[in-house]
Amino acid sequence: MSAITDRFAKQHPKSRNVAADGGSLFPEGVTHVSRKLTPFPVYMERGQGPRKWDIDGNEYIDYRTGHGSMILGQAHPEIVKAVQTQMAKGTHLSASTELEIQWAQAVKRLVPSVEKLRFVSSGTEAVMMAFKVARSYSGKDKIVKFKGAFHGWSDSAYVTDPDTDQRYGIPRGTSESMIVLPERDIAALEKVLSSRHDVAAVIFQGNEIARPEFVRGLRDVTRRHKTILIFDEVVSGFRWSRSGAQGHFGVDPDLSAFAKILAGGLPGGAVGGKADMLNRISEDGVRHPGTFNANPLSAAAGATALRMIAEQPIGERAEASARRLRGGLNRLLQEMEIPGGAYGMSSIVMVSLGKDVDTRDQYAVPAGTEQGGRPITSEALDELHLALINEGLWTHPASFILSSTHSDKDIDATVEKYRAGLKEVRKVGLI
Repeated sequence: MSAITDRFAKQHPKSRNVAADGGSLFPEGVTHVSRKLTPFPVYMERGQGPRKWDIDGNEYIDYRTGHGSMILGQAHPEIVKAVQTQMAKGTHLSASTELEIQWAQAVKRLVPSVEKLRFVSSGTEAVMMAFKVARSYSGKDKIVKFKGAFHGWSDSAYVTDPDTDQRYGIPRGTSESMIVLPERDIAALEKVLSSRHDVAAVIFQGNEIARPEFVRGLRDVTRRHKTILIFDEVVSGFRWSRSGAQGHFGVDPDLSAFAKILAGGLPGGAVGGKADMLNRISEDGVRHPGTFNANPLSAAAGATALRMIAEQPIGERAEASARRLRGGLNRLLQEMEIPGGAYGMSSIVMVSLGKDVDTRDQYAVPAGTEQGGRPITSEALDELHLALINEGLWTHPASFILSSTHSDKDIDATVEKYRAGLKEVRKVGLI
């Protein structure tokens, strides 16, 4: 056991005990793949603004922010009030409510491409529905996605290649319904759409770092070939701009999938787009039940959050903090002579350790996907993850998702905590 792991264990005795129960209850001891942690997961108790506290009383600056859903920070008073007010009136009324109208109108005001929409309960469901609508409307079967893109865990969206998909529980027939192209390759897309006549839609992951010419090229190619363009705005929606990645790039997709920020930190998603396509959701078309569709609690939180985003500089604050964090981390890596850099778009900060990136270019990404340069190995990243938790940062070393509540003081403290974490990993000879 390293000194970093030993300190982690000493700081989290209650989490260690609770983890024993989790191990007997859940596969791999957790309820989300990214919550798995060696030697054991940490159990949180509460959050407020940009901070969280675990059951051992340790305080963290939070950069997971509800897996990206909490752009307003933890327990925002207006969200709390909206949910509490509705909770007293009922959590599920088995009928339509005015809240769902307010929620949908808030989406339409922010996202011009949305003529109609349908609420679901998650981002995964939103993408599933977008695929169904596209296939029903077009009468075609194939969906094109790009390698490395994540569109939720449903069978179709999770397809990688037939040789590995069965390991994930994906039937070979489902794998064959998808076409996976090299990332950000317009020429490959042009070739597919020119040679095939069975493609219903092309899906783009809105929070992927892609150059404007690629994203606008997607719209040009799909329009020329009369193919539906789907934007997965689950992460980028209401974050890349008030109208998401499509607003940032000036592109109007035919269909969009939303979640996370959409529901103000509660469970919720939606598929929206052209009215004639959404109208395929019907009794004699794409049937769509769903017990918690537009449930009153999510509708109350979502409508409140989107109103705040429309009226206040929520995204702008988060983005300004992200710029400050990128600058601080880049100076830190230079001072410690560690190759790499902090990069990313909007209010998300990525960190490359060991592989250089042009930090002056917001659309630049490190060449390749493997760690390189000075050996920043998986072991080093795992140790750095624990070291950052020990210092009071709740984040993965390579990814920060910011909220509008992170202050300059929080950002500066984060850089110093990251410095301390790197120093600890350097002490054990891994950097």
